[in-house]
Amino acid sequence: MHTVWVMNGKGGVGKSVLMMALAWLYEAMQRPLRLIDVDDKSKLSEFVGEDNVLSLRIGADAEALRADPSQAYSYWDQLAAEILEQDTAVDFGANMDRHILDWARKSELGDLLTESGVTMDIFVPVTADPVAVLAGIQVLEAAAEVFPQSRRILVLNQIAGSFNAYESTREFERIATMRSEGLLVVGLDSCMSEAWIDFERLKLPPWRIIEMNAATVAQQTGLGILAAKRAVGDYASWLKHFQQSFAPLVATRVD
Repeated sequence: MHTVWVMNGKGGVGKSVLMMALAWLYEAMQRPLRLIDVDDKSKLSEFVGEDNVLSLRIGADAEALRADPSQAYSYWDQLAAEILEQDTAVDFGANMDRHILDWARKSELGDLLTESGVTMDIFVPVTADPVAVLAGIQVLEAAAEVFPQSRRILVLNQIAGSFNAYESTREFERIATMRSEGLLVVGLDSCMSEAWIDFERLKLPPWRIIEMNAATVAQQTGLGILAAKRAVGDYASWLKHFQQSFAPLVATRVD
């Protein structure tokens, strides 16, 4: 069995976009994943429908979890059961990572997965924002303690701009240290499609977008037909580049 986790306590870093693209990629490579949502906002179901997502949201907000984190543990125990039975992809909402990792630590989930032969990839997307980068580093460091056998991947999401200005910062020095200890770092280009914002607004997953022709895109987004043609081509190019960058992570994983 194999499980993919997408985490970062900071919102707006591209967790849902990354999750949808990874789900498409795994499916394309004959390794379909059971989608699990641990987010009270249930974003995944907006993309793929409630019937295609196992939702383990608990209806408690961050304040309630801070007061009594254990109220969520019985829900999250179901997550472990699913991971042990099938290949999974798990999306965690903003501010959920610390609580989930505390639960995993207390439950000794890392040991259980290793003993059960379950491999694990933890993807942590960040944007070129100091708060997002720091939050991502904190997740990676905590995950390394809880899941020492996992493969941890930092995803540099360039939707908010380049990371060049951060390369000499203390945070990137910490990232360099983690890379020497096995952390993988992968870039995620910004999609230049003129329909990108509309695709997100319409909650369209990659497998639906790539089936749309220019006329359909124009109808659903309000773009002119020529702009729609460009939008289709630019999105296809972005998805192809995503596949080239991330497919080796799927292909080289041996269960």
